[in-house]
Amino acid sequence: MKKITIALTSLWIFSGATFAAPDTPKVISTQELAGVCGDQSSPTPQIYCDIYGQGVYDGYLVTRHPKNDPDFICVVQPAPTRREVMNQFVDWIKANPRYDTAPAADTFLRFLAVRFPCGSSAQSPNNAVNKIIR
Repeated sequence: MKKITIALTSLWIFSGATFAAPDTPKVISTQELAGVCGDQSSPTPQIYCDIYGQGVYDGYLVTRHPKNDPDFICVVQPAPTRREVMNQFVDWIKANPRYDTAPAADTFLRFLAVRFPCGSSAQSPNNAVNKIIR
């Protein structure tokens, strides 16, 4: 019984190498996301695009700290549809190709900061929007 336990334990320990995670995951680039969002051939890429954008925005909302991290995205209600926002994002990417190789989530937050700035002092140099865009 002892030998079986040792054999099974050894097998279990060494099998971990087989199930090890592959290389570091790659993030989707802005250009890749724009390609998916611009694909009008079927609903599937549009759904992916909408959900990706919603996920990034939801991540932004849950990680804001009211005292330490001032809001820099303020969506006015009634808000546009996800599809409208993502179409505007694709247009914005075309006008800002310098972000093509940047991670898509970062670029999407930059776009939202420009599209939905906070407060009347949105153009102030000290505004969080201006800090993230530069």
